[in-house]
Amino acid sequence: TGCDSGFGFGLAKRLDSLGFTVFAGCLLADSGGEGSKKLRAECSSRLSTVQIDVTDDGQVQAAVRQVKGRLPKGSKCLYALVNNAGVWQPGEIEWVSMAAYRRVMEVNAFGTVRVTKAFLPLIRRAKGRVVNITSEAGLHSPPTISPYHMSKSAAEFFSDTLRHEMYKWGVKVVIVEPGSFGQATDIALPAVYNRLVENLRNNMEEAVKEDYGMEYFDFKMEQMRSGIYSEAQGKDATPAIDAMVDAVTLTTPAHRY
Repeated sequence: TGCDSGFGFGLAKRLDSLGFTVFAGCLLADSGGEGSKKLRAECSSRLSTVQIDVTDDGQVQAAVRQVKGRLPKGSKCLYALVNNAGVWQPGEIEWVSMAAYRRVMEVNAFGTVRVTKAFLPLIRRAKGRVVNITSEAGLHSPPTISPYHMSKSAAEFFSDTLRHEMYKWGVKVVIVEPGSFGQATDIALPAVYNRLVENLRNNMEEAVKEDYGMEYFDFKMEQMRSGIYSEAQGKDATPAIDAMVDAVTLTTPAHRY
């Protein structure tokens, strides 16, 4: 999932180059998304894009049907599922609306659960694996980004539980925890960040705005911006994609990368 850009886009291309049959789940596959267009243009005929919004039960079930219909002749199973789709929301807890919390949890946590449950029958038949892209952000809790940390922590615990439950089926469950790759994916593009900050500002309660003051708000948002676009942030997604490839391809992958 999440192959429109970033890690998912890079992983889909890499796996195609290695000879895999790839189903690249894209949010905008059916609506002219640039990522899905590029994948179809630049990859082999082994790769096909699949429309999937991980928050939409109907789209997830439709994606399962599409994948089943496109499996190589004679195959009734799927070797690997990579849950990669993700979103985020900056802001201190009092600033972030419940709608924003729900959106992040729905994509990063419940989306992972929803897609996994839908594809597990195909994975079990293959004695394959589920690879969940979480984040080092799921392991600690600095301020000003709590929705993301909550969602990634939830995905971590879901993955660990799933690993125990799938052991009897011979299915491996692997977690990949990318670190700071703010400049290597589209999740934190300047335009995306600006939109998130503007929505945050517009949806804050007036009393909260008055108590904190917009000067403090602007300072914290600029502080976060400086961190995201600092030289310390990874500009090349290759190390993360390498780990994802290992998670998919190694006979005995680690539980975590």
